[in-house]
Amino acid sequence: MALLRPTWIEIDLKALAYNVSLVRRRVGPDVRIFAVVKSHGFGCGAAISARAAIEGGADAVAVGDPHDAREIRDAGIDVPILLYASTPPDMAAEVASLDVTVTIHDLDSLHAFAAAGRPVEAFMKAEVGLGRLGVPEADWESVFEVAQSSDNLALTGVYTHLNAPDDRDWIMAQIAVYERACAGAEAHGFRDLTRMVASSHVVLGYSELRYNAVNPGRFLFGLVEGRWAEVDHARPVMAAIKSRIIQTKTFAAGDVVGFLGPEPLTGPTRLAVLPIGFGDGFNHLAPLGELLVEGQRAPIVGRRGIEHTVIDVTRVPGAEVGSEAVLLGAQGHSEITPDELAGWLGLPVLELLPRLARTLPKVYLQENL
Repeated sequence: MALLRPTWIEIDLKALAYNVSLVRRRVGPDVRIFAVVKSHGFGCGAAISARAAIEGGADAVAVGDPHDAREIRDAGIDVPILLYASTPPDMAAEVASLDVTVTIHDLDSLHAFAAAGRPVEAFMKAEVGLGRLGVPEADWESVFEVAQSSDNLALTGVYTHLNAPDDRDWIMAQIAVYERACAGAEAHGFRDLTRMVASSHVVLGYSELRYNAVNPGRFLFGLVEGRWAEVDHARPVMAAIKSRIIQTKTFAAGDVVGFLGPEPLTGPTRLAVLPIGFGDGFNHLAPLGELLVEGQRAPIVGRRGIEHTVIDVTRVPGAEVGSEAVLLGAQGHSEITPDELAGWLGLPVLELLPRLARTLPKVYLQENL
């Protein structure tokens, strides 16, 4: 279907599948991979991302939004879905109907799912130091006792989220707490539990902490940074962001262009307008950065509008209405890298994809893998 607004983000599903295969190669055949496709597949689409991850070798998926779980099920995908902590007690019965593994993250969620009136599989998330979500150690006994006595609630896993992966001592201190949670579950008769602590950085840096399941997310979408980006070299799922010029204007030396400020132009200037703006997740004020037209870098000028961006194409004589502009990715022998774009936007690379893919039309490069 033709794009009525000629601005789009290119999503490389084959890269997502490939990145899952890198995890599989790293963890081996006996460790289950829960591919994290939360936040609507980091903006790429929950179901289509889940399908690509499964194609790459994932055994299950994890999401944070029940609507994503429903989208995946409605697409006919029948692998296990872990729903991260997101459910208020009054929604427990409805969430329990989604055919997902729910998360017990406190006593309220425990009692709500136990009373949901239908069978539900659950993992307990243990609080080990992050301080965000998870059952604190003082309440583990209650979880195990309620799960033992419940006719509806089946406790089948214990997981957690480790923080500060660059600090090995702190990671191992958190693991000591996690091991106590698993030991407590086993003491209450829970056997063959799914044990999982390894999100992306832990998968890459702590081979001894794979247990029997891992749950990478950002690595699968090529969003790891710094030294972690050098481990296994994940491919970026956000392959490119592109637009097309919808207008050009030429101004003479001495002209005043209002949105550039009150000073007259010092020389002939040719400007081009693109239909992409801060409403799409880009910044309004400097630094605005550059983009590529005809393989050449063109600076973004003025202030970005909610739907429009203006660039200076004075030095790009081939730029005309319809010319493709690349805000991220390669064109000719030049490239705008994720690090560059993230720097101009004042964001970590991790935030680029979920922020920009939410509003921009998506073009899937390999929809049928």
